[in-house]
Order: sequence, then C-alpha cells, then structure tokens
Amino acid sequence: IGPPSSTDTIETMPKRAAETSPTRNGGDDANAGTGNKKDQSPHDAYFARQQAILDSQPIEMLGQMLIKGLPHSEDSDHEPDDSESEEEDTSKFTEEQMSTLRFVLISQSRADKLDAMRDFVLGDQANHTFLMFNTSFSYAIHNGFYDFKNRLYAKTKTFAEKFDLLFAYTYNLKEYDVWMHDNEGDMDRMVGDLAKMWKNLLKKDDATLGIDPEFTRPGILEFLERFKKAVEQSETEPPLEFVYQ
Repeated sequence: IGPPSSTDTIETMPKRAAETSPTRNGGDDANAGTGNKKDQSPHDAYFARQQAILDSQPIEMLGQMLIKGLPHSEDSDHEPDDSESEEEDTSKFTEEQMSTLRFVLISQSRADKLDAMRDFVLGDQANHTFLMFNTSFSYAIHNGFYDFKNRLYAKTKTFAEKFDLLFAYTYNLKEYDVWMHDNEGDMDRMVGDLAKMWKNLLKKDDATLGIDPEFTRPGILEFLERFKKAVEQSETEPPLEFVYQ
C-alpha cells in the first residue's frame, strides 16, 4: 500500500492492497530497487526492501496490508474533498517516520483465509448487501469462537497455517466489532482464550510461522495491540482483558 496514506490507521483487504501497491502496478516506486541506493529517499528505500522480501518468499505473495500509517501533518489543516486528487510528496518522509509504519505481508493463503473467516464470522448474512447487528450477534460470536478453536484451529496442521487462520479470524472479529459493545456478558472467557491462543502461537519463531521478521512480525504485534485496546476499552461487564504477551 505504498505510498502510505497520511491517515493514522488504515486497514485494507489484501487483494486491494496488491492492486494499489506501486511496486505491483508499474508506478515510479516499482523501480525503487534498481537505481542507486544512495539516491533513494527513505520512502523509496523502505518499499524497495519490502518488495525484495515479497519477491523472495517461496510462496505466492499478493502484497501488503497496512496496519499503521503516518499521521496527518501537524502544519496542514487542509482536508481534500472527494473531488480532489492530492498526492503527498513522499520524498519528505524521514527514516524515523518510515520506521513507524506497520504492515502485514499478505500471501495467497492469508488472503483466502481472510475471505473464509469473514464468511465464518458473519454467518448467514456474509453475502448480504446490508449487514444487521444486534445482541444476538454476540451469541453467534461466542459460540462460533469455540467451534473455531476446537475444530478449525485444532485441525490445522502446520503453525504457518495456524498463524494465517488465527490472524484472519481475529482481523474479522475486529472488523465486525459490534459484539464488543452489544452483549449480555460472558465474553471475557472467550477473549481470554483468544489471547492465550496468540500468546502460545507467538512463542514460535518466524520461520515456523512462515512470516518475515522485518514487516509481518512487528505488523501483527501492532495489530494485536490495537485489538487489545479495542476490547479493553469496550464497556462490557465483566471487563475484557486481552493478555496476548
């Protein structure tokens, strides 16, 4: 998803990320890794490294999912409307700024599981044009979690597949978060069990999980911090705690 948006946090579906990445669509950044590295801006160098990692993977990679972007410039109060096409000058970004970006690199497997887990989380209304949520959605989430944990996750063979599946499931729990706010309690055990699953999984090394250390490991930790903040700030009784580390 480069160049990064100035929005503080953007999460996009991976197929869109692959389509809009300049390293995928022939933009100027597609040649960032071919020139003199000394002449590269921190922005171009960052995405050249990311593309090199994407290209080096032994499995099919589609692109990246942006978890944490760059904040709006403090010295600018201009917000372009929909009719404007304002491109940010990426050459002004510093190495320090670029180092704050967080991505999860998306393989074909991760993309497929993101789609599958959306259907799993939403159930019968997954293909509806308009989604309707009420308290009953929290019941479906609660019961569905234990089906996910004891059947789908337990039967997944490799830790790399478990990582892709658990990320896809948790992503969709965060995406459709009504259950965090509209429930009748009894969600604390579910959230605690989900945290334990992540805690145990993250003990594995990057090679075992099938992830890269430079982008995806920091990216998933940022994602889980944001998930933790979301569930723990919800006004649910008993309070929810997501202790994944």
